[in-house]
Amino acid sequence: MSSKNMVYGTYQIYVGNYDWGCAVDKAIITLERKIAVPDISKLKVMERKMVTDESTPAFDIYEQISERTVTDLYLCNALGEKTDGPADHLVVELYVSPEEGTPLVCTSECQIFIWSDPYELLFDYSGEYDFDIEPVYTKKTTAADAFEKKSYTMDDGITYDYAVYTPEKKTDLLFVWLHGLGEGQMEGSDAYLPLLGRRGCTMAGEKFQSMVGGAHVLVPQCPTYWMDADGKRTNFNQAAIQADGTSYYTESLDRFIDLYAEKVGAKQVVLAGCSNGGYMTLMLAMNRPDKYTAAIPICESVPDRTISDESIKRLVDVPLYFVYSKDDPIVVPELHAVPTIERLKAAGCKDLHVSVTDHVIDTSGRYQDEDGNPYQYMGHLSWIYYDNDETDDGTGLSAWEWIADKVNQNKR
Repeated sequence: MSSKNMVYGTYQIYVGNYDWGCAVDKAIITLERKIAVPDISKLKVMERKMVTDESTPAFDIYEQISERTVTDLYLCNALGEKTDGPADHLVVELYVSPEEGTPLVCTSECQIFIWSDPYELLFDYSGEYDFDIEPVYTKKTTAADAFEKKSYTMDDGITYDYAVYTPEKKTDLLFVWLHGLGEGQMEGSDAYLPLLGRRGCTMAGEKFQSMVGGAHVLVPQCPTYWMDADGKRTNFNQAAIQADGTSYYTESLDRFIDLYAEKVGAKQVVLAGCSNGGYMTLMLAMNRPDKYTAAIPICESVPDRTISDESIKRLVDVPLYFVYSKDDPIVVPELHAVPTIERLKAAGCKDLHVSVTDHVIDTSGRYQDEDGNPYQYMGHLSWIYYDNDETDDGTGLSAWEWIADKVNQNKR
């Protein structure tokens, strides 16, 4: 290859947000000189990252290099606008799926996800140019960048990293999202993972924001996990949490939400969470049942046997919208949501809704199994229907529509 065809460059990555979590779906290469439109068939992209061997007791992590599928390749200007003429910026779009493209890796410590280090894309072009692209990306942007990352230490010494979205228009509504087990704090994670670990960025999206009339969004990150009884992870044994119906964080998190609501002038607070976060949603609702405009426990993990009759009575006046899938293998509904919902009905819960499905199926049409059928997720991922506003309480009322109704009723 002639040296005159050597083209040096650097690149940045974009992390998109999808039903299953996040994936690197685009790389933007900055070249040291302008080139003509390259041939997509001659570009090969390899991905170097850490992956988890879930077959090992310690969740061993090892380095893996695999090929990524390039779906589009085009030139652009410095603003990212596509151009046909020679340019010094090159956009590489990459195929993603539930099994391809994630920049996260699951650690052995309580199964928490962190950013893979290293994470690199390697570009090999066999056409008229010889690309020499620095392997380490220079910048990472994400779908969660509409949120701001912050940190706050409570008077009890507990520090919450958190992400917040501030709407353009004034609103008195605060929406609080509580994450699942895998998105807690540890070295290598950050406050964006509770958003990117699921399709959490929809809460700042135009559809949700317009439906509820605008909302501040608060996403606190737990220092360990919400089901932690003592803040020291002592109830995490043999890859499972031995829940006793309490949380070390209940009082602290309750005060933290109060502080943020006061800061932004929120008079209404809507609470939602999945799995561990669904557990904490019920903990907070039982702790102060008069505080929340609405609460949405999704695949909630409070063992029904740990909920007292007195606690059920405290929930009777809380507007509740449960979401779960019948085939959830992680939080078995018959031990959690199902009996709790029946007890709430028997106690006369005034505003109780339930969205239940047999399975969790891809509704985007983008992903299929080997037989061409819609991709089926593990039943625990019932939050996918919530994130896409596809829940249904049996009357056609979705959780998002229900939230909007609650908020509007309180404004009258």
